[in-house]
Amino acid sequence: MKISSFGLSLASLFALVNAKNYNFNVVSILGEGYSLGVKFNNEIKPLNPVLFPLFNGTVVSDDDIKEYKYVALNQQNQIIEEESITRTYSDEISKINEVYNRKNKYIEVPELPEPLKPMFRMGAEKFKPIPNNLIYNFYAKCDNKNYTFVSDEPFVRATGSSNKIDVNCTFTIISSEDTFQSDGTIHLIGWGSRQYKKLSWAVKLNKKFMGRKAFKLRAVANEPTLIRERLAEELYNAAGVPAQQGTYARVFINDDTYGLYTLVDSFSKKWIAGTVHGDPKAEIGVSYKLYVRGRICSNFTYLGEDYKEYVRVGTYRLDEFDKRVINPENEPAKWQPLIRFTKLFSNWRMRYGNDNSDLAIQELGKFLNIESLLRLMAIETLTAAFDNFWLYSSNAALYYNPERDNYQFISYDYDQSLGGWKFDDVIKHDILTEDCITWAHPDDTLIDHSFINSILSHPQIIQRYNVILAKISRETFNPDTVFKFVDSLAELIRDDVEWNFQSIDRLNIQYDGDVNHYTIEDFENNLGYTPIQNMTTYRIDNTPYGLKDWIQKKGDGCRYYTSNIDTSNDVNISDDYEIEVYRDPKIHGKFSSKSDSILFSSGKSAIPSSILILFVVIQLFFIL
Repeated sequence: MKISSFGLSLASLFALVNAKNYNFNVVSILGEGYSLGVKFNNEIKPLNPVLFPLFNGTVVSDDDIKEYKYVALNQQNQIIEEESITRTYSDEISKINEVYNRKNKYIEVPELPEPLKPMFRMGAEKFKPIPNNLIYNFYAKCDNKNYTFVSDEPFVRATGSSNKIDVNCTFTIISSEDTFQSDGTIHLIGWGSRQYKKLSWAVKLNKKFMGRKAFKLRAVANEPTLIRERLAEELYNAAGVPAQQGTYARVFINDDTYGLYTLVDSFSKKWIAGTVHGDPKAEIGVSYKLYVRGRICSNFTYLGEDYKEYVRVGTYRLDEFDKRVINPENEPAKWQPLIRFTKLFSNWRMRYGNDNSDLAIQELGKFLNIESLLRLMAIETLTAAFDNFWLYSSNAALYYNPERDNYQFISYDYDQSLGGWKFDDVIKHDILTEDCITWAHPDDTLIDHSFINSILSHPQIIQRYNVILAKISRETFNPDTVFKFVDSLAELIRDDVEWNFQSIDRLNIQYDGDVNHYTIEDFENNLGYTPIQNMTTYRIDNTPYGLKDWIQKKGDGCRYYTSNIDTSNDVNISDDYEIEVYRDPKIHGKFSSKSDSILFSSGKSAIPSSILILFVVIQLFFIL
């Protein structure tokens, strides 16, 4: 009898040991009110919401699980929906966070060529660039009263002013590799972006996410490819000009599904310190954001020493400064760097405005980073940036760099670029693809370009601009190169595009903002050579060029314009320093193996099965 019992126990033991743990981790994109389960071998296993919207669970089975699907369950654990894809189980896949009804992708986004000498560190070990080859899942559980007020009234009905309330939230950010959670706040950003029902948000965190406590969620509501702004950001950085980079995120706030966004850095102290200076703890200077009032732009005229005169102009806005250096209560001190710049420039223009000597350039370079400015202008030319520095002095900042004791311009927010714009009757659209120098000066009686005109009147500066434009248009903006970049981003987001467009149509907020009712066909067509026309209230925005069509035509235009330019004399016109650009070792070379970046440990026992069996058999022998 003892022998019989021992045999049964041993058989049960062998069955138990042969059983395997199957781990499942999946992010829901269905919003609140639904749970997820896994379907395998005609069985359903409900999963647990460990960190909503992340669900996970472990199935112990002695039967092999080869194929499976995730399913949506109601409160009675009944299936109300299942994925349209069938998955194949592997130990490698069990270690990542999958996404409901999305294929697991490993996309390598090619780097754009960097043909010019580096000028800034562009990152640091403790402020790494955001990886551009993944889609985050961003869920905000917010104070419902204030969130409802902000989302229903981006412009406060009682006053007509922008709603600037900060809404308290708890944020959960999930990638395929990791999870993050922090309290913080969100608020709406932009004026033009508030016209759309798909709103754009600024996020402030109490904990650090990849070394940063702030970033933006940009809706990209005005163009059908969702790629133009990301491409523009990468072009600036490839030219050695600091710009806010990022990737994509699926965005959920309370019970509202907003769709696919770009998740990009904010123009913040940390970003300036980490990207411009290469150290997130570095001392920073002062930045002033530039705005346009109607057709009144910043012209950097010296208005005297009273800071209130510059405030009164209305085109300058104090932005970031270092409280370790400047007392926040000292208003004159915060405005002094701007006043100093306008005075230096006014003095230079009076003395050297008509002087074409090299000395004039040397004197300008003592306080202005000319090289960075010309690179910025070259990218604005290739992208036809309708809402940035050169044309309107908007969506840009003047930054005093204390490390070099000079000033530089930094631009941001590139949603009006690369052949997707709101129509501007100032622009000469018929020659836009061929004009690579005067495109931003259609009528200087309407827009004051005296600042840029003073700089470009010097032949040495025009010559350097032409060399920069020639190198970038031939190497970085080469269609073969850029098309591969565009195609990689398109592949990254393709499974989410239709869901994104449908999410906006279903968004249940009271705000009756503009909606572009794009389709997956619009996305595919506009990636190439097909324009997308506005259609009364169905599509608000006009996209006159396909993305690749613009890249081809504008690139050809600027390559022709610079066809006789000798690029062998490639020397920075200012700020000719030896700089080593920061490279994240995890990003550079991480595609050697699909498993290199996986962080989760295996759910299988680390003890070999044979040893485990032997150990338990011995224990049973002595007991029985």
